[in-house]
Amino acid sequence: MICVDLDGTLLCDDHQTIPAANLEAIREAAKAGVAVVPCTGRILSRVPQSVREVPQLRYAIVINGAQVLDTLQDRVLYSAYLPAETVLRAMEQFAPLQLMPEVYQGDRMLISRQDLARLAKTGMERAHLEYMLHKETPVEDLEAHLRAHPDGICKLQFPYFESLAQRDAVREELERWGGLKMSYSMERNLEINAEGATKGQAIRALSAALGLGLDEVMAIGDGENDRDMLSTAGCSVAMANAAPSLQSLAAHVTGSNEEGGVAMAIRAALRGGENGWIG
Repeated sequence: MICVDLDGTLLCDDHQTIPAANLEAIREAAKAGVAVVPCTGRILSRVPQSVREVPQLRYAIVINGAQVLDTLQDRVLYSAYLPAETVLRAMEQFAPLQLMPEVYQGDRMLISRQDLARLAKTGMERAHLEYMLHKETPVEDLEAHLRAHPDGICKLQFPYFESLAQRDAVREELERWGGLKMSYSMERNLEINAEGATKGQAIRALSAALGLGLDEVMAIGDGENDRDMLSTAGCSVAMANAAPSLQSLAAHVTGSNEEGGVAMAIRAALRGGENGWIG
């Protein structure tokens, strides 16, 4: 099994396009009996159509590992949800900071209408901002919605902090609560999942369901939220565009997302690890 992050890894910098070389390598892996599994912080409905329409991609790890899906049979194979009371407590405690909380629930990204308007005025990177403005589901009162519908909360996100010091302070406070897993996927966001919702734990669950050992799993990623995934898989690969700290964690470094680094790594694995690596 080869587990592949999306943004900055499988996809080009437009967050939508799969390089042709990556598509061909996915087909080659499938013919060899190797499952390629997208692993992302996104909900399934927000995974790009270019990924969802690839027939060889049956399984998916979504929302940072909060769910493992069998898309062919429309089944949830593993889940790790946040308690509603924890989400409401965080929203209440950090309300004075106006952090524009976003909740992933029921394959939707929920945010209050007021916070969505506020988000448009932040300094968030333009591609991420446009994505959120067009993909969010606005609600009038997010807290009231969660009290009425408390089940199946996959993730709480604070999408933008005015400073990294502010983000670090919020993260430190949440870490004191226990039972939570924090990660970043953008320059100034903070993603909060249940402790069991990690890409690494999801890989363990899917490997067990497919009868695979972790030594039969390769993981490829570029971001902070891929760290647990790379530490879990028997073979770890960082992208050339990954931070140096992530590259030092991985056993191998492949090409960048724009030059089909995923295809290089898949083909190297299919050849038994010969050639195809940058380092």
